[in-house]
Amino acid sequence: MKVTILTSKKKYSTGIVEEFGTRNAFSEEGIMVRLKNGDIGRVKKIILSEPELNERISAEIKNLIKGGENFRTEFKAEVLWSVVYNPIQLKESKSLEIREYGTRASKVIIAKSIAALLNSDGGNLIIGVKENKEKKSFEILGIDEDMKRAREPDADSYKRIIIDEIIKAFFPPKIFHHLNDYISFEFATIEEKTVCWIKIKKSDSRVFLKINDKEIFMIRVDSENRTLEGEKLVDYCIKKWGGR
Repeated sequence: MKVTILTSKKKYSTGIVEEFGTRNAFSEEGIMVRLKNGDIGRVKKIILSEPELNERISAEIKNLIKGGENFRTEFKAEVLWSVVYNPIQLKESKSLEIREYGTRASKVIIAKSIAALLNSDGGNLIIGVKENKEKKSFEILGIDEDMKRAREPDADSYKRIIIDEIIKAFFPPKIFHHLNDYISFEFATIEEKTVCWIKIKKSDSRVFLKINDKEIFMIRVDSENRTLEGEKLVDYCIKKWGGR
């Protein structure tokens, strides 16, 4: 077992546990252990190996997929599908998002999903999952092909695109500057396919997207995202946040 301990000299040390302390060594401050490097201290953090961590995250994602889309969970196949559209494809597309936002359409769709969860009760956006309408179920597609559209085909670059080209581009500065207060990312390999799990906390104040110089307010209703305007928007904000 790999852990991080706090020694009697108030220094942190990380390593493999060689020996556990006696019963009277147990306390609310952590279990007393000796590491293979010789350091002795109380356990402050248990560190999972990469395979163990992937297994844990994969199990959580599978449970969310099994539960289907709902008020707190949404699935998307890709983030970057529209960036490769050429002028002819853009012109011939019947997608309302493509017509309005062009090659940015797929990023705008992700932005709306994140904003809807922020303005509701928070939840999960899982990328790399698509609906199989014939089987009436969801299946893991993976983002491996989508990642190839990034500057570097890896999870870090993919995450950076979501942060810089979606969060920073369309959201209020407070979301970008305090990202960890609202959004976190997990990547896992399931069935040899990479899946991106975006965990979203509910916002402590209303969040408007700004796209093409227009402010857009999204909420989650059942398993759908909806735009609110006018009186409905005002009423929702008053009930949700009061005067904030």
